[in-house]
Amino acid sequence: MIAKARLAKLTRPSPTAAYPRTRLFEVLRRLIASAPVVWLTGPPGSGKTTLIADYTARHQIDCLWYQMDRGDADVASFFHFLSEALQQHMGDDHAQLPQFQ
Repeated sequence: MIAKARLAKLTRPSPTAAYPRTRLFEVLRRLIASAPVVWLTGPPGSGKTTLIADYTARHQIDCLWYQMDRGDADVASFFHFLSEALQQHMGDDHAQLPQFQ
């Protein structure tokens, strides 16, 4: 079986030599313990991606990674890539979105 190529927007970056931000790690730990989804926002270059990628790697957290961009303004593209992310994360058997009726 040939493995499907992983898209960059669906692949968690591997931070190298990232400084562990202990205080923010504790904030994330509390948020993750109380909610199944965490939405992180901030200005460009503030370290959002590095923080989450480093935290999930250091704590070996299995997560679905979806990096939004301007292309996600198109609803069809958004749901297409969300479906791809679910398939990568959960496998083909469990990644079926309910059919819209």
